[in-house]
Amino acid sequence: MALGDRAWLEAALNAWRKAEPEWLMLESGPLPMVAAIDGQCLYLLPEGQFARANAAPHHGTIVLPDGAEVPLGPVSFASGEGGYFVMSLPSVWQAAGVSSEFGLERMMTGVLLHEMMHIRQTSLAAQTLASAIAEVGIPDDELTDDIVQDRFSDDADYVAAYEAERDALFAAAAAMSHDEARSLASKALELMRARRQRWFADDKAPFIAIDDVFLTMEGMGQLLIYRYFRSSEGGNADAAAAIEGVRRGGRWWSQDEGLALMLVVDRLLPGWQERAFRDPDWRAEQLLAAAVAN
Repeated sequence: MALGDRAWLEAALNAWRKAEPEWLMLESGPLPMVAAIDGQCLYLLPEGQFARANAAPHHGTIVLPDGAEVPLGPVSFASGEGGYFVMSLPSVWQAAGVSSEFGLERMMTGVLLHEMMHIRQTSLAAQTLASAIAEVGIPDDELTDDIVQDRFSDDADYVAAYEAERDALFAAAAAMSHDEARSLASKALELMRARRQRWFADDKAPFIAIDDVFLTMEGMGQLLIYRYFRSSEGGNADAAAAIEGVRRGGRWWSQDEGLALMLVVDRLLPGWQERAFRDPDWRAEQLLAAAVAN
């Protein structure tokens, strides 16, 4: 592994180790298997340990620990609790022409934090998500964290309702006072409940849980990127610049509204982490309701 790639990976994994106790209030857990990719090799690091790493040439097609295959290129994802985390190294992202106003390696560290978060969330989300998916009949090859967007983005009324809800949450996050933030968050909660009552009824009812799970998972992941960009290691960005950098134009609903919701929860509900990582029902709507009531 090239020295620059290794230095970034070591620093990024250390950023996750710091994020667990400082931002998530969790005891540090063992890292998953880390599958790191450069232009020549796949490196498998059991529990993220370089001393135990094994490397094997991939010849342009990477065969992951569970047998899945991905082509060489910028990738980053978590396979789930007890699984593995895979990420291409900076040399691969550079070769693909990827850049960021925060610097490529800082952006990549944010991505790593987001994906590592999902490993800690999977056990809480899996049962609820699996049941809802089975009820609504979503094929495996269609299921992504953008499934709500995929299914409802052609409905102009739904899009307008979603955007009003999202905008109220971002306004709450940016409000000058906690009272104003709480008032705007209360409006957003009403809009969320009205949206779900109108569009997620009858045979669409399982989408309530699906929406809630993905807003929570993606929102917490995006919050970590925001906190990192605001930190000294991440560049000391001001709040507005950090939010803009994390949103990336707001193209993906679950990530964008999830970020707004978790910014509000983080502001108005100190200690939210104590419930969010222990109670499978303590997800987006319930977190927002608690923030409004606090």
